[in-house]
Amino acid sequence: MKLHPAQVITRTGLVLMFLLVSSSALKAQDEHIETHTLTTKDRWPIHITYYKHAGNRDTPVVILLHDQRGDRRVWTAGFANQLWTKGYAVIAADLRKHGESKLENDSGNPSDVGDLKPDDYKKMVAYDMDAIKDFIFSEHQEQNLNMRKTGIIAPEFSSIIALNYAMIDWQQKPYDDAPTPQMRTPRGQDIRAMVLISPMNSVRGLTTVAPLRLMRNSGLPIAFLVCVGAEDTLDKGEAQQLYKLIAGRNPAENDHVFYESYPYNLRGMALFGKGLKIEPHIEIFLEKNLLELDDEWVDRRSRLQR
Repeated sequence: MKLHPAQVITRTGLVLMFLLVSSSALKAQDEHIETHTLTTKDRWPIHITYYKHAGNRDTPVVILLHDQRGDRRVWTAGFANQLWTKGYAVIAADLRKHGESKLENDSGNPSDVGDLKPDDYKKMVAYDMDAIKDFIFSEHQEQNLNMRKTGIIAPEFSSIIALNYAMIDWQQKPYDDAPTPQMRTPRGQDIRAMVLISPMNSVRGLTTVAPLRLMRNSGLPIAFLVCVGAEDTLDKGEAQQLYKLIAGRNPAENDHVFYESYPYNLRGMALFGKGLKIEPHIEIFLEKNLLELDDEWVDRRSRLQR
């Protein structure tokens, strides 16, 4: 069939209009996604992808960490945005020497997991997580989220980082800006929910002994979900041991610590995308322990600085 010039122009215009509309729709879909490079106190660049709920100060925030050989792309491929659609601000981070968070080493090559030293794990807790917390604080003060409702999802080795950081967070003393402790502005006590996936008990130079002792004996208001592959040959009972240490002598009576096992010899992020229901289990857990958490937004600056 032969087209007249007017028909060609019309069809060309329709194609251009479709492409423009599609481009605008894609841009609108991604407007809530930002990338940032944070700088730690020891001058290390930490790269994050941030899923933002602008102007909603009651929004809970979830920090997504990765496993030993991974990076934040394991989350940005889909689950991070899925959490955002459920009403969470989300931060997917590359810890030092992972993903884009690298510096040149002594030989001039980019640092990577092969260069990890025992001190690096401690720095992930003291510096990397602290830089992420500073970013959360700034977004809290901009009233884009509520840092009083912070959760962490951590697979494998990063569960050790998460637990040690939670311990530090809950040991932070409030500002001395009011007559009584109850009236003082908090500087921590923000981690309220933790998902530990195929958790480990130790890496070189860092263990979970101290944080687990604190969380077991002090009755901190933190909810835990421990997830593990039922036939995981590398687990060797570590996940169940950690669960029992947190839950105490009568786990069945503990209403804030949960344990879920999934079929097959799968570990960490390999549990996702297999239809094993780990994703809805995490969503239900976070909804109950973060989204429904009744903890109103407050200015987190010291009263002496306001």
